[in-house]
Amino acid sequence: MGIHTVISISRQFGSGGREIGREVAAQLSIPFYDSALIRLAAEKSGMSEKVLENLDEKAANRFLYTMPSGISTLGHASTAIYNMPLSDTLFLTQYEIIKQLAAEGPCVIVGRCSDYILKENHNHISVFIHADESFRAERIAEYEKISKEDAMSRISKYDRERKKYHDYYAAGTWGIASFYDLTINSGLIGIQNSVRMVLKFVNLLEQEAKQ
Repeated sequence: MGIHTVISISRQFGSGGREIGREVAAQLSIPFYDSALIRLAAEKSGMSEKVLENLDEKAANRFLYTMPSGISTLGHASTAIYNMPLSDTLFLTQYEIIKQLAAEGPCVIVGRCSDYILKENHNHISVFIHADESFRAERIAEYEKISKEDAMSRISKYDRERKKYHDYYAAGTWGIASFYDLTINSGLIGIQNSVRMVLKFVNLLEQEAKQ
């Protein structure tokens, strides 16, 4: 990659977003960050990694989410975060980490509002991966060795949590097509073709940037 490109992957549960992001990073020979962000946040904050895992991509339980959404409502990451709910502390810690990783070099980052955090970064490409529930349920049922009915229940739960988290910290932008540079229906074209589409999109943008 000749351009310092940072790719954020947002995804519906079971759509293959993590798998697609990991393969894109491997094909481009750049770092991939997903669950590693929890470890980095634990190291930076001094909090328990296990505690942070339970809070990951979950909004703070504050007045049933009636507080105004968006990063600006939390102030700057340098403020006294220890007076905040742990979910806010985790978010702001990851916010700083994501900004730092994007400044250091090309990478792929999955979730954690990275699409919103990096929206002003001119070398940033935001991708949203989605698919119909049947496709996602089949993938989850096979991977988790559970029934399709249980898989559908998980889809409902985790999509709801991800949307609540993202809308809470990123001003209601989760899944809104106009917010992303590229949206892909992985259920329609498959996981590997989704990887190829992201790679082609990155290549086209980098070629355009060189002109």
